[in-house]
Amino acid sequence: MAEGGAADLETQRMDVAMLLKTSLRKGDTWYLVDSRWFKQWKKYVGFDSWDKYQMGDQNVYPGSIDNAGLLKDGDSLYLKEHLIDELDYILLPTEGWNKLVSWYTLMESQEPIARKIPLRKK
Repeated sequence: MAEGGAADLETQRMDVAMLLKTSLRKGDTWYLVDSRWFKQWKKYVGFDSWDKYQMGDQNVYPGSIDNAGLLKDGDSLYLKEHLIDELDYILLPTEGWNKLVSWYTLMESQEPIARKIPLRKK
């Protein structure tokens, strides 16, 4: 087990990679993760082939999940306007979010940013 009771890096990488392939389904809840934090996590776990040389390097350890970059004036109730999927944030299904939080925790004083996929009205 790695820091904070996290699963080994290979397991983290494989679990999240699989969950990122999940399709959005009506009624499901997904979570926003700041893309800067997520890119740092990807380096740490060697997610992409070009990141393998930094895998496990404590200099790239991402720390607690920090979504402050998505929040308007640091207010945990309001998101900035005009955020762009995959540029500003990554969407993760509930299972992926729960795994990341169990491995890295969420920054103190921040709340999860959850969004429910709307059901279409007939």
